[in-house]
Amino acid sequence: MDLGIAERVAVVTGASRGIGRATAEALATEGVRLVLGARRAQGLDLAALAVRARGAEVATVAGDVTDPATAAALVAAAEREFGGVDILVNNAGGDSGRLPFDELDDAAWEHAYRLNVVSAVRLTRAVLPHMRDQHWGRVVTVSSYTGRVPEPFCGPYAAAKAAQINLTRTLSRSYGSEGVVANCVLPGLTESDGVVEGFAAASAASGRDHADLLAAMLRRAPIDVGRMGTPAEVAATIAFLCSEQAAWISGTSVSVDGGTVRSAP
Repeated sequence: MDLGIAERVAVVTGASRGIGRATAEALATEGVRLVLGARRAQGLDLAALAVRARGAEVATVAGDVTDPATAAALVAAAEREFGGVDILVNNAGGDSGRLPFDELDDAAWEHAYRLNVVSAVRLTRAVLPHMRDQHWGRVVTVSSYTGRVPEPFCGPYAAAKAAQINLTRTLSRSYGSEGVVANCVLPGLTESDGVVEGFAAASAASGRDHADLLAAMLRRAPIDVGRMGTPAEVAATIAFLCSEQAAWISGTSVSVDGGTVRSAP
């Protein structure tokens, strides 16, 4: 399917690996010009090589999205290289450590909110003028299934992801009539670099192999399709939400979780 977004310009954060990199590659395949952001320059360089191999133009900005200067640099790069930002994928994020609720201090909650919510707000605010002027824009924020169904030991992360869902509704209500549509994607357990590293650490600590740990996890928290997802599977949904065909999808949260969440609150 031709998504109708060739020559559009996208900023993708958290783009050096996992879902962010897969999203950049999916958009590159559609002919989108890209500005990729992440903290580590080396990972960004590798992602840029993969994107260029698909024939896309790409610029990179290394920086932490919790720093206002990074948001400014990403938008400035898009304006300088390509003339503006048509598509924003807010993918950068993370948790504050997997601790019980009573062991989480104020700093953990504040960090999770700055990293997952304030960074997305700041970038969205920066790209809105161009999107509104041209009466066309796509904002896709990568939340999490925990934004709907939180789990123990990830309180700040889950609360911040729930805030992203609410933010998306606010954006849709505010700017949907101007051609700027906003949506969330809620991945389930995805075989990203961070998850693979987590399994490796758990395996080393417990002496159990990856397959045994995964089977135990699936018994405790079943996924209907019986496996983890892949970054490319999540990225395919993100790319579609950026498309011309998705012009009448706004303010929604799309679960891409293999059936992990069986009902939404």
